[in-house]
Amino acid sequence: MLHRTFVATVLLLSASLTYGQTPLLPYPDTTSVEGIRYHVGVDGLAITNARTPFWFHANQFGTVPLTAPAGLLRVGLRGLWGDVHASRKPVYSISIESVGQASIKTKLLVPEAYAGIRLGHTELYAGRRREINGLTDTLLTSGSVTWSGNALPITQIRLGTREYAPLKFTRNFVALNAFISHGWFANTDSMKNVLLHAKSIFVRLGKPEARIHLYGGINHFVQWGGYSPYIQDTFLANDGRMPFSWRTFGKVVWPTAVEDNADGQFSGIDTLNRVGNHLGSLDAGLEINGSGGQFLFYTQHLYEDLSGLSFKNFPDGLFGVRWKTKPRGGAFQLRQLTLEFITSLNRSGTGAKGHDDYFYNGQYLDGWVHRRFVIGTPLFIQGRDLPGAVRQRNTWFNRERPVSNNAVQSLHLGVYGICFHRVTALLRTTISRYHALNTGDTYPQVSLGLELHQIPLPGKLEASVKVGYDTGEIFQSNWGVMLSCRKLGFLRW
Repeated sequence: MLHRTFVATVLLLSASLTYGQTPLLPYPDTTSVEGIRYHVGVDGLAITNARTPFWFHANQFGTVPLTAPAGLLRVGLRGLWGDVHASRKPVYSISIESVGQASIKTKLLVPEAYAGIRLGHTELYAGRRREINGLTDTLLTSGSVTWSGNALPITQIRLGTREYAPLKFTRNFVALNAFISHGWFANTDSMKNVLLHAKSIFVRLGKPEARIHLYGGINHFVQWGGYSPYIQDTFLANDGRMPFSWRTFGKVVWPTAVEDNADGQFSGIDTLNRVGNHLGSLDAGLEINGSGGQFLFYTQHLYEDLSGLSFKNFPDGLFGVRWKTKPRGGAFQLRQLTLEFITSLNRSGTGAKGHDDYFYNGQYLDGWVHRRFVIGTPLFIQGRDLPGAVRQRNTWFNRERPVSNNAVQSLHLGVYGICFHRVTALLRTTISRYHALNTGDTYPQVSLGLELHQIPLPGKLEASVKVGYDTGEIFQSNWGVMLSCRKLGFLRW
């Protein structure tokens, strides 16, 4: 009781320092006017089963609990100083958001807290920021394969470009979008002091005003360093400690093989494979702008080792198409359709260099997970989140792997429209078939999510309604409703 009172007090005291952002939709920092945006919001969840429907918690940056009923209180602010249109003058930004959860356990989360500076297309920030990495449709996607916005953001220092920066010597035909960052994973019972290395580089071909653009790039993420009291196998770590040195960092940034281990800092798995847990995606896209709207065709090829980089695991990854319509009059408007196909069954085959077990390399016991949520696609499910009956039915789901349910094929459809000239509507439908690769058994699963946002209320308040439904052989029939109310505000300098 005391803890709940403390959480509520902290949130209410910070309500005057909060910013405006649709709490149920992940989208980036697009603030472009000097001043402070703030928001205060409350959410209530009710369900017919103990588990929150998939499209309530998926890709919500770890802020919606997996169990319900639950109540959420969200408060935050975002401030901007400087003229974003002046390319030779710095622009400063800050953001902070806190989310209080009242469910089986009471929690206070901070999904965003950072300070940044940008000059032209270059940006540096330190802290925690909501991000989605990879070439995809961020509004209706099922989730980028390696960094989807599903987990609570990781604290980082990040340097990179803001959107695509045209290269003047190419007459703006070539543009780059890249970043590099150093981060810190939150400690868990199993792993301590684990570090993050992340970088990406993307190229766009075609002038900004061109009808056709080509995109291509690579994302690279690494878990490295750290300590685990539970790792006793010397092949995996030296006294439970993963290597941490400038030499190690060099092997993380540029993942070449360890050829000299005279100082003994590397374990057997480091010399056999690479130092750290490496993963990422190779992305490509084609954008076409026409009189009927805009089409974006995109793909993300998942890799975890050299076999993935050489496409031995093809077609594992994500394939998608997005259609954006041009705004038209009328009370009801269809604005966007997104269709995606996700598969992870090839896994580089069954040979000596195959059997890729995505999001786990044997060393990092929590896997590619942060603060209880998978960092990559939410369609990969942790073993601890599976119902006991499912784990008992097949040993595949009961393996000693943090993300044991990671063999899946899914078809995903997203629809976005506007009703009554203001209310936004989103529909997500995901049909999946999970595979137990040891027996060949399959387990169908369907998840639906319908959202209505920006419903006007008296007192300049806004309401949102969300309905979710799951059914299948992984998670049984379950309905849920989420009601939200928020207050937005803007203070100009």
